[in-house]
This record gives sequence, structure tokens and C-alpha cells, in this order.
Amino acid sequence: MAIEKRYTDRMIAVNQFPSPGESSIRGVIHQWNEAIDQTTELLGYGLACGQLDAAWVANLQATARRLSELAAGHADAALYILIQMAASEVVHYSARHAVLCAVVSELCAQQLGWSRADIESLNCAALTMNVGMTELQDVLAQQLSPLTPEQRRAVSEHAGKSAALLQAGGVQDPLWLDIVRRHHEADAQRDELPPSGPRMARLLRRVDIYTAKLSRRAGRDPRSPAIAARDACLNSVGLPDAVGATLMSVLGLYPPGCFVALANGDIGVVIERGSQAHNPQVVSLRRADGSEYEQPLRRDTQLQAFEVLRSLPVMRGKLQHDLAAILGAAPD
Repeated sequence: MAIEKRYTDRMIAVNQFPSPGESSIRGVIHQWNEAIDQTTELLGYGLACGQLDAAWVANLQATARRLSELAAGHADAALYILIQMAASEVVHYSARHAVLCAVVSELCAQQLGWSRADIESLNCAALTMNVGMTELQDVLAQQLSPLTPEQRRAVSEHAGKSAALLQAGGVQDPLWLDIVRRHHEADAQRDELPPSGPRMARLLRRVDIYTAKLSRRAGRDPRSPAIAARDACLNSVGLPDAVGATLMSVLGLYPPGCFVALANGDIGVVIERGSQAHNPQVVSLRRADGSEYEQPLRRDTQLQAFEVLRSLPVMRGKLQHDLAAILGAAPD
């Protein structure tokens, strides 16, 4: 069967990503595009087969480790690529969303001081939390009509179904399974101090909400980072908590990949998080008069002239600059 042949090939290829030591901007972009494609095919294989097995689980764990290695070397570039992709495209939504959630969740878990073993369980959970509705997620991303009763039921039941599929496929990590099973539960009104399954599931739920708000659907444009933060960084009684504060601290007010308006009239895009939440590293792409800069220019947003005023809608198909030129832009 063709799908089995492709999957077997991927089992070999997943351990053959380009080395994270390849430091050029184009190399980083290539590594991430390759990693996203391979993750998409891996998750798609489980869907095509209708069941998971021990080989698939082992390959998923290797994929999670490799994504973690890539993010460790170039976290801002990873966020930029993944957030731009989420805001611009609706195909393969489920897999791409899973990768973005895994990256953001790991960055938050690191700031919270969680152990490497716990983070690995969290990463695997982020990649597989929706494996019970991968196909439906992809359909819904491109669906213009409201959800049918059957679709609503499938969405409400997917966390338990995903955990059951993983357990039947050979996952033996109880924390991984617990996070997947709980990732859609309503927030508790207190924070457990140790990184327990419920607390880790709560982090993943918030990351899931935040990144989904930044993602495009066929029926709506991406939401602004401010709206995403409002909906994801408050607990069930509408108050900020440790999980929400961590998410905002990690991503800032303007995460990489978001377009912004600067005080001098420029339109730019965030390429790196800054030392403060409101001072990200920005590249100017367009002047106040609407003309584009010949080369992207990196701006210091701590200077009054280049202060970030607000986020802007995604500018699909309107800019001619190469991705490598944007990520590698030199200071003005």
C-alpha cells in the first residue's frame, strides 16, 4: 500500500533532519519546513490507518524530540514561521497547529522550571491532543457553515477519543495520556504548585486557545494578539493567573510573525521577542506613504520613533520581501 511505503520511509527520515548546527537563516527555514512537512505526514498516516501502533508512537516521540531541538536553537524563527503559516494558510491545519502548540508549550514549561521528562510528555501531548479528530479539524478550518450536531459531538468527545487511540497504540506514559485526556477541561480556580497532569493540561489548553485565535479559518481572519491574550490568559473567573501570565511573558504583547504599526508610520513585522513585552524586535517593510523598503530594516522599538503602536491584520500576498531577508535584516 502506498501510504505504508511513505510511512516506512518517514520512519527512517525522521531521524535525518538537517543538523541544528546549520546556522544560516535559509538553513533554519529549510529545517522547519521539512520538520512541519514530516510531522504533517506522520499525523496523517495515523488518520489514514484508523489506528496507531508502537512504531508510530516511537516515531512520534522522535519527532517531538527533534522539534524541541530545532526550537532550542532558533525559538524566535520557529515562532515566526509557525505563526505566519497559521495566519496565512488553512490547509493541514491540525498538524501545523499541533506543532505550534508544542513549541509554545515547551517555551512556557521551561520558564516555569518544569523537568525535561515532564516537558517531553507535554510535547508529545501537544502533538497528539487532537489525533482523534485530525480529519475533522482540517475540514472545519475550511468550512464556512456552522458545525453540525454530529461535528459538535465529535469535538466535545475528541480528547477522550485521542487518549484512547494513543493508549491502544502503545503509549505507556501516563502523564502524556492524562494531559491529552484533560486538555479541554475547564480551568480550576487555583494553581497546583507541582507540574501535575491537570496543571500541564491547563497550560496546553491555554496555548491551544491562544494559537487558534491567531490562526486563519476559511470563514474568518486571524484575531489580533490582544484578543488572543484576552481569551487565553485569563482563568475561568476572568482573572489573570500564573498560567496566563507565563504565556504572556513568553510571547510578549506582539509575538514573532505579527504585523505592527510603528510610531514613524512604518508597517513592520515582529521577528524576535524583546526584553520587554511591548518592545519586540521589528523589521520595517513599508513606509508611511505605502512604498516598500528595498531591503527590510530592523528597528529598535525602544526608541520613540519606532515604538509599536498596535498590531495589524495579516498582509497576505502584499509584500515582496523574501522570508530569509526579513529574518536576517540588518539594523538601520
